[in-house]
Amino acid sequence: MKTKIYIVASMIACCGLCSCNDLIDIYPVENNVADKFYSSEFEITQAVMGVYARLGRNGGSQDFPTIYYFMASEGRSDNLYYAALANAQRDQVDLRNFAVTDVTGTNEDIYARLYQIIADANMLLERSPEHYVRYRAEASFLRALAYFELVRAYGPQPVVDRSVLNEDAKKMDRQPIEDIYKLIISDLEYAGNNLEAFYTGEEAGRVGSVAAKCLLGEVYVTMAGYPMNDRSAYQKAETTLEPIMDQAKTRFAPDYSYIFDVNKENTYDLFSVQFASGNQGLGSSLAGYVTEGSGGVMIPEWFYSGYHLQGQDFRVDTLLVNEMKKLGDKRLETSVTEGYWDTTEHGFTPEDSAKHYKERCMMIKYLVKDNTNKTIKAWNDYPLNFPILRPADAYLLYAEALINNNKASQAKEWIDAIRQRADLSPLDHVPTMDDVMDERRYEFIGEGKRYFDLVRMGKDTFVSTLKNFSDHYEHVTKMGANNPSEKDLLLPIPLTVMNIQASWTNNPGY
Repeated sequence: MKTKIYIVASMIACCGLCSCNDLIDIYPVENNVADKFYSSEFEITQAVMGVYARLGRNGGSQDFPTIYYFMASEGRSDNLYYAALANAQRDQVDLRNFAVTDVTGTNEDIYARLYQIIADANMLLERSPEHYVRYRAEASFLRALAYFELVRAYGPQPVVDRSVLNEDAKKMDRQPIEDIYKLIISDLEYAGNNLEAFYTGEEAGRVGSVAAKCLLGEVYVTMAGYPMNDRSAYQKAETTLEPIMDQAKTRFAPDYSYIFDVNKENTYDLFSVQFASGNQGLGSSLAGYVTEGSGGVMIPEWFYSGYHLQGQDFRVDTLLVNEMKKLGDKRLETSVTEGYWDTTEHGFTPEDSAKHYKERCMMIKYLVKDNTNKTIKAWNDYPLNFPILRPADAYLLYAEALINNNKASQAKEWIDAIRQRADLSPLDHVPTMDDVMDERRYEFIGEGKRYFDLVRMGKDTFVSTLKNFSDHYEHVTKMGANNPSEKDLLLPIPLTVMNIQASWTNNPGY
């Protein structure tokens, strides 16, 4: 399915049938070519593949999970710290150091990519006949996902659910986040009611109803926290998630490592961004950013000979690693290594070890541990999919909803299932929110969820947690970082957009 989706998607991009990449046109723009395009099921299938493709490389060197879920989300959380000064300005470093501005290129790319997804989805929903329900449901899910990330990362946005001319788009105001959530909920309800539970075979990797309902559950849980603080949303989350729990069980991996095994993809997830090697522009760039520096080789026993690095020296929080080691958490061995050889030519003597073995906690869950893999052709040509929704999401979101709906004893089953897979004993008490947040941190390390968990816990928790983390690693004094503050609850609207939307006010602090 990977090749099928993304080869078709790259054809769509080359033909220019979707909205353009220019930041000026971040809103859906009328396209005369599209009038002639949505005339058959084959063409509509191509169009929906094009929307999926926006989550991949999108014709560039970096994919969306790398720039958003890892660099802009995980990289700003208390899971990763910055260990060595970069030799030049690096967007990845600016994001970590809370020094991102309205002209940071990666921030511009994220914002534009999300609106490109919305533009493409709107075009498909407007042009495709009503009876193509399945494709319209997929487009609705992808539009909802894009708006969910926009509202979480950037706050209020215009609600654009149709194609509009550029001149009309320039007159649109940022609307309250409540209005955006109404569209998100409507889209996910439509997707959840009009898709099969899962798709397999050649269609494996395309979104199904279980994923749509799981994302809706996450939306409600997010609404229950900061900044909306709508506690009634927990009941809606429970009502949404309860019917899919048995279906989620069927895709719950018996071993945590299976989730990140390239040979077991599209088996133990709900929805993942699809990647494929082979130098076709369909590979993941994430492996290059979870490692350190550039020009060196990390863990060469695992990598093909032409590998080189793009990222800076970002390491996993050693306190978290030590905590998981003390617990005996089996997830650690899949997610993190505590060291690696800097060259394949070492003799294993004590002196040799001191010279060539690097002791540092590095993220490894996205690395294909096979130096015989001949399909990988470049640093951004890795084949491993990136999971956006997994059964564990449903388990922990449902447990959180139950706890907050005064049904904490019922949450134990779901938390214990995740703990036992990690070789941890079942809880010996009625679950609390602390248990949920701990398990979310261990389970999803490196997947871009921790930062938004801190946001929804509230301003005080967000700032105090990140400041204590920053102080512990001396980010300010040694790395030139800014102290985290309430400003960092959101990213800035890019200057290229603010120059067009003259009536807008940027997010506080920018």
